[in-house]
Amino acid sequence: MERVLVLGYGYPAYKAAQLIKELKPEVDLLWITEYSEDKYPLEMVELLLGLGDSPARWSRIRAKVKTGFEKNTRMPVISPVKVKKIRFDLKAREVSFLSSTGNMNYFFDQAFVFPEPAFASPTFAPPDGLLWPQSSCVEHLVNNWSNLETVKVVGNDMTAVQALACGEKSFEWIRSRDCFSRQVQFFVDEYLKSRGGSISISPELDKKFPETHDEESREAVVYCSRPVLDLERLETMGVDSPVEYLKDSGVYIQDNICITAPYAARDYAQHPPSLEHSLQTALFAVSSLLGSDSPRPPQSNSRTWNLAGLHAGSAGFSAQQALERGFNPEWAIVSDPDSPLEETKHALHLIVDKDSRRILGAECAGRQADAWVDMAGHLVLENAVLEDLLNQEMVSSGFGLHPLKKCARILENKLGSSILGINPTELEESYNQGAEFFLLDVRSPEEYQRIRISGAENIPLPELKKKAGQIPRFVPLVLYSRCSGRAYQGARQLQSMGAKQLYVLDGGMELWPLTSQTEQEAEAGPITVPSGCSISCC
Repeated sequence: MERVLVLGYGYPAYKAAQLIKELKPEVDLLWITEYSEDKYPLEMVELLLGLGDSPARWSRIRAKVKTGFEKNTRMPVISPVKVKKIRFDLKAREVSFLSSTGNMNYFFDQAFVFPEPAFASPTFAPPDGLLWPQSSCVEHLVNNWSNLETVKVVGNDMTAVQALACGEKSFEWIRSRDCFSRQVQFFVDEYLKSRGGSISISPELDKKFPETHDEESREAVVYCSRPVLDLERLETMGVDSPVEYLKDSGVYIQDNICITAPYAARDYAQHPPSLEHSLQTALFAVSSLLGSDSPRPPQSNSRTWNLAGLHAGSAGFSAQQALERGFNPEWAIVSDPDSPLEETKHALHLIVDKDSRRILGAECAGRQADAWVDMAGHLVLENAVLEDLLNQEMVSSGFGLHPLKKCARILENKLGSSILGINPTELEESYNQGAEFFLLDVRSPEEYQRIRISGAENIPLPELKKKAGQIPRFVPLVLYSRCSGRAYQGARQLQSMGAKQLYVLDGGMELWPLTSQTEQEAEAGPITVPSGCSISCC
């Protein structure tokens, strides 16, 4: 009889054990979990974050989550056995361990291991620093939450910021780079500020050594670490350094042991694997070694964060990643409906390949962004093209035309006509280089008076045809509106009248990156196109 071992705790280990019994009901299966005193292992943190609740309540919620897990992972035939002192003998295909009944040995033909990670300390963290999302760091925050006045997060991990955004407490986020394209990041940052956060960018962060943690202080400083495969722990158990079975899959092979660690496969800070992706990886590992058909590798390419009511996430490639992979990217950015009366807030950035019109990626922020990211991720995985998105029947409550479809229509205009998009960087560079262009604001006079870009002329969209004679004929025209919807309508009108060299400011005033920095000036009048701005859409 074939004998299979599963070592690990959590839903991926449970799903692996369940699939093994489905594929080979006759197999002799042993499922063991290593005893641990950690209250907040990585999977527990993932589940708590998904609930979107304050860390102040995590200690109470944790008990319910743990009870729910143990209830949902009961199998009719097998349940996990808690053990200690695990040791493998790979040549003999044997594992020994200490259980509640004493020392035991088990001979196996195949073993599947789901190890808890180690945490790589960043160069900027002091030796005694709190490392997120290590269990001891999470436990410290939870236990001391009521006594803390503020929390400082140092690093680029959005999951740490997600916890603080739900915590109804002031916090500071020091990061070395943006997590999204600049316009979507600006949108997310403004929301975080409304939740009590302050944000600073420190590109030289890796060269600095911030202050150490003070146990007596009412401020906690946490440093974003990276979960990695715990090679030291594996060697202690008798497993030499494994080789990754499939690039970027998180599945490793060492002799007849399959080790599944999706958190170790990619840039954790930018693309931390979701629980769903971890489950897919577990099922792929089992199917590839025990199944009769070649399974599809784990394809989850999206991630969202619940920031206390606002979801933010990405799927597929960013524009920069697409360039690095040889694509020719074009993108469109939309925010809430192009109407000053609409209060609903969201931002969406869709990227396609100019040559093949293939959908490459998306970034979203808004209360329905999690659903939009999932939808965009599906389109990316299926190698869908722009026409596939345009032809889909899509409904999004409260938003009129679905934002993904709105982006698709803008991209259709960009790719199918001489109307081009221009991002804030390009507009600023043109301004600084002295390029001649006519900046046209097609919003209402009231919007124009409240806030505008310096030098822009205002011709509201309904009056555009009547006043077209006021527009210079032989210079490039740059149109903008609140979020570029009316600007594209105006550009098409002018194009039908023979206008050439038409550009639309991507994202419009709603996502103009310097709006929040110039609010005082805006109340008095125009915003000057700045010199030295480093804003980009990539």
